Amino acid sequence: MDTRTHTPVRPNWAERARTGLAAAASASVLWDGGRVDLLGCHHDDPLGDVILTLESTSTLVRAAREAVGGALAVTIALTELCAVSARERVRARVTLSGWMSEPQAGNPSEPSARLLIRIAEVSVDEGEIHPVTLADYRDSEPDPLHLGAAEQLQHLCAHHPDAISTLTRLCDRTVLIGVTRVLPIALDRYGIVLRVERLRDHCDVRLPFAHRIDTGTEAGEQMRLLLAQGARRRPCGR
Repeated sequence: MDTRTHTPVRPNWAERARTGLAAAASASVLWDGGRVDLLGCHHDDPLGDVILTLESTSTLVRAAREAVGGALAVTIALTELCAVSARERVRARVTLSGWMSEPQAGNPSEPSARLLIRIAEVSVDEGEIHPVTLADYRDSEPDPLHLGAAEQLQHLCAHHPDAISTLTRLCDRTVLIGVTRVLPIALDRYGIVLRVERLRDHCDVRLPFAHRIDTGTEAGEQMRLLLAQGARRRPCGR
């Protein structure tokens, strides 16, 4: 029996945190007395700890080298955005706190330094703050679609408005009262999320896949199933 049919229909908070870290193009690192905004210089290891590669002259590198005991308490702030230009693009904020050090004492004369941040505390803020246990965080993994999801949704918006209209038929009809625009804002292994915008407010509707998927090929198959379901329903009046 395929056990994937018994999996949840949405990512849990630990998965959201791991995906937010893996997919983030930028990050802010804060410590007592300082802050730096980083672009494209971090990545995560299999346990979700963070590795930074920075110029040796960076204030963050200097702070790490001057830290008492060789470890600096830091907080990483990440922002998860909608994949397309929707109202209120921020979907969630991920906060990771831990201890930063150089794995091996670096030579100040070297042009770059490698810093390791061992994560100790995790939370996801989506209107409410959701703490994540360290065990759950380390046991989770980034969503397998995170590398190409934004591009796929942007392509869907730009070239297939008819497909979005068909998916909209799967939403509860009461949600669509007064709708002005529907946009696909997120895609993950559990399904696709539509942003339903009305004149004064909006809401997000998740359309779940039949089961949790692991590859882009499976995502394509599940999207075709959702479109087939939508095509069998009558259009909703607006």
